[in-house]
Amino acid sequence: MLSAPAIFLSSFLVFQIQPIAAKAILPLHGGTPAVWTVCLLFFQLLLVAGYAYAHFTRPVLHALLLVGSLAFLPVQLRVFSAPDPTHSVLVTLFLTAAGPYFLTAASSPLLQRWSGIQSPYRLYALSNAASLSALLSYPILVEPWLTLRIQFLLWSGLYVFFVLFSLAAVLKSAMARRATPPTPERPGIILWIAVSACGTALLAATTNQICLEIAPIPFLWIVPLSIYLLTFILAFERPSFYERRLFSLLASVTIPIACALTVLGLQAPVWVHMASGAAVLFACLMLLHGELAASKPAPGHLTRFYIAIAAGGALGSAFVALAAPRLFSSFAEFPLSLAACAALSLLYRWRAGDFTSLRQLPPIARTSLTGLAFAVIVPFLVFDAGSSKTIAQTRNFYGVLRVTKMSDPPGPRRILTHGQTTHGSQFHDDRRSTPTAYYGYATAPGFAFQSRSKPVLHAGLIGLGVGTLAAYGKPGDRFRFYEINPEVIRIANSRFSYLKDSAASITLVEGDARTRLREEPPQNFDLLIVDAFSSDAIPTHLLTRECADLYKRHLASDGKLLFHISNRTLDLEPVVRSLAHHLRFSAFRLDSSADPDRLVHAATWMILESRGRLQTTAPLLWTDDYTSLWTVLK
Repeated sequence: MLSAPAIFLSSFLVFQIQPIAAKAILPLHGGTPAVWTVCLLFFQLLLVAGYAYAHFTRPVLHALLLVGSLAFLPVQLRVFSAPDPTHSVLVTLFLTAAGPYFLTAASSPLLQRWSGIQSPYRLYALSNAASLSALLSYPILVEPWLTLRIQFLLWSGLYVFFVLFSLAAVLKSAMARRATPPTPERPGIILWIAVSACGTALLAATTNQICLEIAPIPFLWIVPLSIYLLTFILAFERPSFYERRLFSLLASVTIPIACALTVLGLQAPVWVHMASGAAVLFACLMLLHGELAASKPAPGHLTRFYIAIAAGGALGSAFVALAAPRLFSSFAEFPLSLAACAALSLLYRWRAGDFTSLRQLPPIARTSLTGLAFAVIVPFLVFDAGSSKTIAQTRNFYGVLRVTKMSDPPGPRRILTHGQTTHGSQFHDDRRSTPTAYYGYATAPGFAFQSRSKPVLHAGLIGLGVGTLAAYGKPGDRFRFYEINPEVIRIANSRFSYLKDSAASITLVEGDARTRLREEPPQNFDLLIVDAFSSDAIPTHLLTRECADLYKRHLASDGKLLFHISNRTLDLEPVVRSLAHHLRFSAFRLDSSADPDRLVHAATWMILESRGRLQTTAPLLWTDDYTSLWTVLK
């Protein structure tokens, strides 16, 4: 049957272009995982359009559009810049891949509808299996070995085969005429939308929770999405796998645990967070997708069913990507999505008659009902759970920032955190001008500023934090800070005093550092400090060969280039050494130990300069066309 390979290839392409496009766009916005959430929204919206098109289109029109779409190949990144990063990502995706993605998204339900087989929903399981294989192959087989340009070209080549298979399948099967069964009832359609919206919101919220609060490694985006697709496969290909009461019980156990862990933060090990997130996501999505599969309509209304699923998915994505950052100052959408899942499960149990026959139910069924009711309530107890020591909290496209006030030993202080990453701290006593965190006197920046060879320094600093490095400023010095997140600038000025207390002349430049450096004339920096990698969601575009050339253009002839490479999960030393080799600079590593009494953390820095022994090897040179976090995992 020609429909099967066409469906497999279309779904493979749909989910292969998503990580390719997201990876290409990610560096443009500082490496923040919010890019993935917006990408998910875009692809969900286009999925709705594709499914609606599949519901109404005719074979001749589809064949013509398939042939016409070949004129837009090869697919390549077309960047659109806008002040609002969400707007920028959405338009860039539209210009880059909207047409081919639209047709690949539409083809799977369309060919299932025209296939003529009695159980086309098994093709839906095949479609999700193809999607899962695309996701899993990307970080293992595609990203580590192929440049972005080759990835786009290969995708375009596979698209040509997809068009050929689709044309053959359309010509073979579209002529069959089948009777249309009665239209599904409106309550059923509303539930399809609600269940799908809840599932997609939970997917996006869990991704945010993992990537920003626990371990913000970009390729971990694939883990929640793989679980999402796996539950679809199990629900539609193996309906017997779904047992309503069993998964209700599992959800009623995992939801409270996941909520408790959001309060504990990194007091619990990272692997516990990861295991809990995967377990609660699997249990909840099996509940939701199991009910979707059980309520699927007759094959004649297949595309109507898919439109409802896609519309719900778009609503869920919009809630997390657009509404939540404006409504909440924390990741409140995570517990809210869990509560919504438990509530929908209770609704299905009520529709199944479990409440009216409560006394006749077996113990496991009554226990699961009680557990679900408890699971609806618990998320609201941690809806905005913050420490009583939090004095300020804000959220925008780049994540959640918290300022906490501590008064226990080593003394009164304020701390800025982004997720679980510390971005600076300051004493609030007579030690307020003491550099802390990763910038103590015994760190690489400390030595660089204290051993200055010039009476007046001009320093460029990529990454502001709370402005700690301004403490090293002396009269006549000029410090130029580059910071992409406007909220960080506001907090550094309003909640901390390093900037206002500094003896140096301070300039704050808002926006992506690489973009701003490219726009500026050579700054002739004596020191250029790149401090944007302490979180695991690193802006890889600041570690490429092309960016290194830009750094060199802005350095004085005897200037030093410092990279802060302290990182929980990534070893960036080989990348920085390769940049030194490319620049023909010497490079050495400086590790400094923690000093809790002075609020100093252990730190690892790389120091590059034109003097000394040149770096003779290039272990891992990244370029704008090739980066792979997979290769630098610790």
